Amino acid sequence: MDAAVTPLLQALGNAGDSMLVRVASLRGFGLRDAGDGAVVDNGTISGSILGGLTDAAVLAETTSGTGRRCMRTTVTDSAADEAGMVCGGSAQLLLTPVDDLPNELAGLLQSATPLAIAAYVDGRGGDLVITKRETHGSLGTDGDAVTIEVARTQLEQGSTATIEHVSPKGSIVISTVIPSTRCLIVGSGPMAEAICSQGALLGWETTIDESIDAATDFLATAGPADALAVLSHDASVDVPILLAALESSIGYVGGMGSRGTQTRRRQALRDQGHSDVDIARIHGPIGLDLGARTPAETSVAIVAEVLANRSGRAPGRLTDGDGPING
Repeated sequence: MDAAVTPLLQALGNAGDSMLVRVASLRGFGLRDAGDGAVVDNGTISGSILGGLTDAAVLAETTSGTGRRCMRTTVTDSAADEAGMVCGGSAQLLLTPVDDLPNELAGLLQSATPLAIAAYVDGRGGDLVITKRETHGSLGTDGDAVTIEVARTQLEQGSTATIEHVSPKGSIVISTVIPSTRCLIVGSGPMAEAICSQGALLGWETTIDESIDAATDFLATAGPADALAVLSHDASVDVPILLAALESSIGYVGGMGSRGTQTRRRQALRDQGHSDVDIARIHGPIGLDLGARTPAETSVAIVAEVLANRSGRAPGRLTDGDGPING
């Protein structure tokens, strides 16, 4: 869905036969873009569906008929290998006329509001658009309440993704659309630059600024997908900024510094009336324990912790787990 946001916005503003294409269920394929989604308009496909491996089949399907429906597609291992993917697989795609989507969707996308779009995998019913505070549209059954709860849990994790939720009424595809991560780095020097570079690799909007005013402005609009990394060791800077962070909706707050620095900060925050539960939101010392020594290595540890926090995962080795490895 993330890749389809811009073309979807354009399609929502124009009457026509545009179709939103979503991955409804998936088996195989290994690594892929999170939140695959595309819009087909006048024989042109915009966005990303399985790295483009199914574009020809999608275009053929959309030109052969109209209306809401689903289609199945299969990609061989050899075709996937040529496209740079880990392996092939099979997928069920849901095709929805853009004009059938809830009218409120355009405004929500335009304002970069985190949202989820839910629909039955088999194509029946309608679309349900869910934000943290409101809903629009309907699945067309009595399954809305549970779906809303599942979707809001996904929104709290703060990442664009597509999941298949199995309900008593049938499988439901829930696509979350979260604005790209913004990361403010309070500090300067090689460490700040390294974090900035790592964030850029992920498509984050990273900013380096040491001023309290800049941090306060950033935190006023920060959401679950956003991150704050406080590198400053100046109590006159880091404490006011951490206080503002605890009053915000930002998803990740990290503070660099020794154990002694962390103790000093925690006490200062307690003195300002914050409980230990509040203060536990701050990741300090910042980053995962990867044995990092250089700024480049430490930046990997910090960004990795942001990702783990955003997805709600406890960091660990994939080798030691038995669940899905791609999200």
